Amino acid sequence: MGTDSRAAMTEQQSGDVRESTAVLIGAQVRRMREARRLSAAELARQAGISKGTLSTLEAGLGNPTIDTLSAIAVALRLPLGDVITPATPPKPVVRPGTGEPEYSKQELLHRMGAGSLTEVWRIRIHETGQRIESPPHAQGTVEHIYVARGGLIAGPADTPSTLGRGDFVIFGADVPHFYEASADDVDAVCVMTYPATGW
Repeated sequence: MGTDSRAAMTEQQSGDVRESTAVLIGAQVRRMREARRLSAAELARQAGISKGTLSTLEAGLGNPTIDTLSAIAVALRLPLGDVITPATPPKPVVRPGTGEPEYSKQELLHRMGAGSLTEVWRIRIHETGQRIESPPHAQGTVEHIYVARGGLIAGPADTPSTLGRGDFVIFGADVPHFYEASADDVDAVCVMTYPATGW
C-alpha cells in the first residue's frame, strides 16, 4: 500500500472516530437535557449558545469546542466528564478480577456520573444452570455487577458475559437481559443506575 493510500485511510479512520464521538456526545447531552425536563431552547439559553448550535450537537453533526461543552455541562449541573462520556456503554465492558494482593489495597472498578438514581441489589443463585430473566429497564439504565462468589453468565440476551469470582461487568440494561449461574452458590452485587427525572 502506498504512502498516499495509508494517509487517506488514516484520515478516514480519524473522521470515523470524530463522527462516532460526536454522535455519543450528542446523545448524552439530549438524554441529560430530557432527564432534567429542559427544552432545547431553555438549555441553549442557560448555556449561552444558540438553539441551532445545540440542535446540531444533539443530532451528532457538530464539532463542539470544549468551551461550548463546558457551558452546557454547567447549565445541566454536571461535571464536564459526564457530558463527554456516555453513561450507557455501547457493549458490555468486563473487568477481570485481580489476584490476591500482597497488602491491603483499594481498587476503583468504575466511576458513576451524576444525574442518575442508584439502586444496589444482591444476586444469589444456588445451583448451576438456574437463571433469572429480566425485561428491559428504562432507557439509559446501566447495570454494574461484581461477582463475589461462584460463576455467573450475565448481560444482554444477545451479548452476555461469562464472569468468575472477582470479575466485574458494566452493560446497558434497557434491553432484555439475564443472570445465569455457571457454578453453584453465586453471590453477586448489582448496582443499577438510571436517569433521574425529578430535576
